[in-house]
Amino acid sequence: MKRALCCGATLALLSPAPGLLADSPPTERIEASAPLVITGTRAPTDPTRAPLILDVIDRHDPTLSTAGRIEELLGDLPGLQVAGQGRRNGQTLSLRGFGRGGVLVRLDGVRQDITTGHLGNFFLDPALLREVQVARGALSSLYGGNAMGGVISFETVEAADLLRPGETSGGRLSLRGASDRDELGATVTLFGRTATAHGEADGLLALGRSESGDIRRAGGDTAPDDARLNSLLAKGGLEIAPDQRLFASWQHYREDSTQPANPQSFAANASNPLRDRRVTSDNVQLGHRWQPGVATRWETRLTFGRQAIDEPAAERTQDRLGLQGDGYHRLAHGWLTQTLAFGAELDRARQRPGGNASGFPEADIDTAALYLDDTLTVGRYLDSGGAGEFDLGLGARLDHYRAEDSAGRESRENQVSPRLRLAWRPLDGVMLYSGYAEAFRAPTLSELYADERHFAGFCPSPFFCFPDNFWVPNPDLRPETSRTWESGLAWQAGDWGLRASYFDTRADDFIDTEVDILAGTTRAANVSRAHLWGFDARLSWSPQALSGLHAQLGLAEVSGRDRDSGAPLGRLTPLEALAGLDYRFTGPDLTLGWRGRFAESHDAGDTQAPGYGLHDLQLAWAPRASVETSLKLRNLADKTWYRPDGSLGDGRSLLVNLSLQW
Repeated sequence: MKRALCCGATLALLSPAPGLLADSPPTERIEASAPLVITGTRAPTDPTRAPLILDVIDRHDPTLSTAGRIEELLGDLPGLQVAGQGRRNGQTLSLRGFGRGGVLVRLDGVRQDITTGHLGNFFLDPALLREVQVARGALSSLYGGNAMGGVISFETVEAADLLRPGETSGGRLSLRGASDRDELGATVTLFGRTATAHGEADGLLALGRSESGDIRRAGGDTAPDDARLNSLLAKGGLEIAPDQRLFASWQHYREDSTQPANPQSFAANASNPLRDRRVTSDNVQLGHRWQPGVATRWETRLTFGRQAIDEPAAERTQDRLGLQGDGYHRLAHGWLTQTLAFGAELDRARQRPGGNASGFPEADIDTAALYLDDTLTVGRYLDSGGAGEFDLGLGARLDHYRAEDSAGRESRENQVSPRLRLAWRPLDGVMLYSGYAEAFRAPTLSELYADERHFAGFCPSPFFCFPDNFWVPNPDLRPETSRTWESGLAWQAGDWGLRASYFDTRADDFIDTEVDILAGTTRAANVSRAHLWGFDARLSWSPQALSGLHAQLGLAEVSGRDRDSGAPLGRLTPLEALAGLDYRFTGPDLTLGWRGRFAESHDAGDTQAPGYGLHDLQLAWAPRASVETSLKLRNLADKTWYRPDGSLGDGRSLLVNLSLQW
């Protein structure tokens, strides 16, 4: 079982084996970790040496293997808030004080950012995922717009993840269920590899289907929902030379549901009636990877994405066509090691409304970007006679975007996102780091150009009526920007591991929606400045004297205030803790675990919610190589609790996954 709540996959929930990295020169450390490309660095890096907080969940963890929704996958991470009432279409999140527009979501490297009304942008089936990385912090210097609070990267499974040593083909049947919504689902996967005249070829085809009903929330209340999810994943690759590989993939998602018009609302009523909705998402990639050695890689991808939301009277479609190239190269200059990460991107997104779609104008946005990040490493540890090992990181990205709607209204902007960081490692296993980064979020096409009716007028009395309310375009909107200082430490000694950071962010030009009931207008405007601050910490303990035991503790808190009025900002993150204890029995390959989620009292919408303590139990068991099962019992006591957005949290639920492989 791997569930790493730290930088990389090794500090918080799965510590590295004692001595694995000790006394290794930098070159060996990088080569040992080469398979893991860390989201926050875009290069293979020893996770214990990266200056950021990263949460990693892989497919062997019951959290991922039993999840059917994003809430079950990400909702337990401290400092990350999942909003909504459990419906897949209504799930959004916030991280480090930034909402959905300030957190970049990527699926196999493709940006997922359709924005319309109260719908989310998580259109993926967790059953097809191999790994999830949540990188925290301002990362626009590497990823451009939206990466203000962090980046969430979803990676789908490949044939190599399922094939055992010596196998050339196989199949896998996964059955899953969730008691809180009477969900039953299955995924069938076929995979294989074969040798060719040039090199190895591999492929995978996965088909998934699930059906679910009304969602039971904390305390027993029920959110109406009726959903049927179909998913498909087709991936393959061919080595055309020992150091070159061609690859292609198609990820398809379709959910047909009957749910309230606003899926983030709990109940259905006259103003929020039940509505049939079909959501489809397709992501297609063609790519080429050149990797002459562990120190160098260049990858080029041609990507196409389409997200469509179809309702009886309205249609919303976004197409995205992109070309991107990303690479890294490490140079050894004797006493100095240099690691470069670099890339370029071209991207066009098009919105096409249909029927009575509101707040989703017909418009395009073109983006072009270049980035370069350079990390210099020099020095020797104190116990080797030096002053310690130092890392100096310098990076910047230039983004240019041009947006235009069907009426010819245009918006252009150039944005430079620099990043500076310094790390000092006096000894192997000890690191202090600090850094500065700027980030931004470009206005959405809806914020720039929406001009349809927002909502109908109404009459509060027989003598007075409010007019219909219409969106007013604002093509002069400026991008949101932020400036963040972050400092932290990492420590690994024997059975213990610790990583913690504190951040301080000054954000400008927040984009908010201004509604004037009397005038009958709604427009997006740059309205406020904010000061955000908080911390993340991860502590792990894996005693050698008790082989198989692992304990961890994660803490996070985010606070904020309006820099103009001084008023506190609501709906951020209260002090939260995730505690866990796992014990693995090596004989039967059985791991038993407990998770505790705790938070202090906090603002929840317009009310003050009490603190809570929630308890989960989980099990991962592989009685034989061809059989794996995972169980997770969430919110054991069915405690009523509320997220900062005011929505009810998840109730008691048993999540089950059984996989048979041949």
